[in-house]
Amino acid sequence: MARTKRRVARRSTSQRYPVTKYRSRQIKGEQSRLPGGTIIALGAAFGMVALCVLGFALLVTVGRGSSVASASGGPVSHVPAGYGSLNHAKGQCGNAGQVACPTEPGWFAVPSASPASIAAAIAGSPDYAAMQGHYGYVALDTPALVHAYDAHTGYDYYDDDHWVVSVRNAAGLRCGIFDFVYDRARGRMRFSSYGVITPQDVHTRQAFPYISPATAITQLQHQRGLTLLPGTQPELIFFPIDPSFPYLTSPVHNWRGGGNSAMNPMWHIIGSDGHDYFVGADLNVHVATDLPVAKGQP
Repeated sequence: MARTKRRVARRSTSQRYPVTKYRSRQIKGEQSRLPGGTIIALGAAFGMVALCVLGFALLVTVGRGSSVASASGGPVSHVPAGYGSLNHAKGQCGNAGQVACPTEPGWFAVPSASPASIAAAIAGSPDYAAMQGHYGYVALDTPALVHAYDAHTGYDYYDDDHWVVSVRNAAGLRCGIFDFVYDRARGRMRFSSYGVITPQDVHTRQAFPYISPATAITQLQHQRGLTLLPGTQPELIFFPIDPSFPYLTSPVHNWRGGGNSAMNPMWHIIGSDGHDYFVGADLNVHVATDLPVAKGQP
């Protein structure tokens, strides 16, 4: 998905005033005529002035950096450090180079949590209508609920569940995928992001999620010799990724299992032994300690 989809989700310069060669020679000449104590006193005075200038420049730089972070909509002080490169709301605002997100970012009510009600609410939402002419989708597949796993960030993107749904064009091919944050407690949703699916993508003929629960259970049986715990069902999950994994397939911190966003979830299965197992994009069966979930959450 990463290579075929694209999300629809300053430095301060210090001025230097060079001292001319003439001025340098003049200062040296004056210093040569001054007694040693006077030279030391002058040197100390110049040092104090330089420290004051540097301190003022540092305060200006820090103040400017804070205003830039606030204006860009990124996390400033509400979220502890260490939640990774995805630690911001996705979509048409709040990201680098975009306008700041509004205080109440487009929530709309949903009557119930059934897939049919969710689909109707999405189809009637302003964001769905606003982008339809540009991206050419005409119909929705069945929305899938993706649960937030082990997230306590203070940001609704990570702490709330999501509804994700692929969309089809007039030819019946998938041309995109929507992600909506779902506030279950208040019965509402908001647009999070839209991913474009190109005609060359294998997912043009496949609805989200791209790995079925039956496939995940089969992998659990083959790799661990376990079945699904009776009375439970597989659930799609995602989590805030560890900042050590900014590039999911880097040679140092290699992770191909997914789970880093609601559009790239994993299946959470409780095995017949009562333990938690996870199956994602690599089709390997992982345990909870394998997941690169951000550490230090409250």
